[in-house]
Amino acid sequence: MSSSREDVIKFTSSIEDDARLFSAVVNINKAHIVMLTEQEIIKQSDGAKILQALTSELDIKFDFSSEDVHMAVEEAVIEKTGAEIGGNLHIAKSRNDQVATAIRMTLRHQLLDLMLSVKELQQSLAKASEKHLETVILAYTHLQPAQPVTFAHYLLSRLDSLSRDLQRLQSVYARVNLCPMGAGALATTSFTINRERVSKLLGFDGLLENSIDAVGSRDFILETNAVLTLLAVSLSQIAEDLIVWSSPDFGLIELPDEFTSTSSMMPQKKNPEIPEIIRSRAAHVLGDFVASAAALKNMPSTYNLDFQEV
Repeated sequence: MSSSREDVIKFTSSIEDDARLFSAVVNINKAHIVMLTEQEIIKQSDGAKILQALTSELDIKFDFSSEDVHMAVEEAVIEKTGAEIGGNLHIAKSRNDQVATAIRMTLRHQLLDLMLSVKELQQSLAKASEKHLETVILAYTHLQPAQPVTFAHYLLSRLDSLSRDLQRLQSVYARVNLCPMGAGALATTSFTINRERVSKLLGFDGLLENSIDAVGSRDFILETNAVLTLLAVSLSQIAEDLIVWSSPDFGLIELPDEFTSTSSMMPQKKNPEIPEIIRSRAAHVLGDFVASAAALKNMPSTYNLDFQEV
């Protein structure tokens, strides 16, 4: 292989970023083989051997020896079962529908984890508010003293904001959890596949029925990024309040030592570094949303490798 060709492969390969999709890709292939066997598209004995290989520990190297995780898994199965049997793994599917499915499966798990974290934060806010039903603080508008409120009132305002964030996460989850498998490259396949069976095996709530839309859309990523941006704004505002209120000029709260640091030159200082990092990283979420929108807006219909950058 020439060095120029190696450079091209490294430039276009997604293998270094694909580790997070590995589990989903293996499960997709398992479901696909079960369906192919049930539909009598491949022999039951061949399907059993492929499933055994997929269930065993696959020797996957996340380097440029494979173009992406999809090919790496197929190559590992072929190495275990031989080309004649392992080659059946790619029957009636494409990387186009498989990657879209793997992303949705990975993203739905991340959304569930995030929703649990938001609920935990809400529970912490509710618990703290119970302790401060009669704690009076000064509320501000324009950073100028405005009206007295209870600290519980403020905490519950943040809880309500997070409730809307949680509702948006639940809403986007419903659109993420739809199955593209069976769409093929863009116009499905002539094999008598059962898309509904694969969808159920993989735990999806339904199918993306139009095959062009199934492989050619990443709006679910853009929508997720938009929802995450709103959540990041909520968290950034909480962080900003903590930073301002913990300053000596305001003195409304004092952050625990484990969430602050001191100055190497001025040891009397108590710097709110954790809220500052939260405030800064919220901007990264907004940046990801803008970058995703910019990447998607000029793409023609169906699959393009630009999707790899979204």
